[in-house]
Amino acid sequence: MSGQRGWSVIYPLLLFIVAGCSSPRDEELHAWMKKVRSDAPPAIASVSEPSVLQPITYHAADQVDPFSQIKITVAASATSINGALPDPQRAREPLESYPLDSLRMVGSLQRRGQALALVQADKVLYQVRRGDHLGQDQGKVIDISESAIDIQEVVQETTGTWTTRKVQLSIHGGQ
Repeated sequence: MSGQRGWSVIYPLLLFIVAGCSSPRDEELHAWMKKVRSDAPPAIASVSEPSVLQPITYHAADQVDPFSQIKITVAASATSINGALPDPQRAREPLESYPLDSLRMVGSLQRRGQALALVQADKVLYQVRRGDHLGQDQGKVIDISESAIDIQEVVQETTGTWTTRKVQLSIHGGQ
């Protein structure tokens, strides 16, 4: 009941306030604004003339044409330096999905005469043996010591040829 009584007092008050907001003076103001808007000339922005583009001619006769079909063919054919070619048939190992600089060597141990390295990736520890693969550049573990893992990577150069490079993942986390 008290909710209905409150509205019965507030409703006439609101009606009175809203009715008092409109006055003949407001109507005069709206009429004046409408007249000024209709009399005002529209603002038209001036558009500058478009600039003339000058064609550029390729004048490097002694350089390789960047659109040469020969260059594209050479890049597409996988050639090898030092017999290095990636094996597309080989199954990927879990640590090959991580960039090498995101992996950390955290320790090493010996198990049955075989050296193992402990590598951390995303807060998970992995045991790495000689011959395992890691990193995104076809990295293969070639040696494990107490303080480092020696890795041989197979990378493609800008000329399209494949070559090997040796990198090291040390226990301090660097390459």
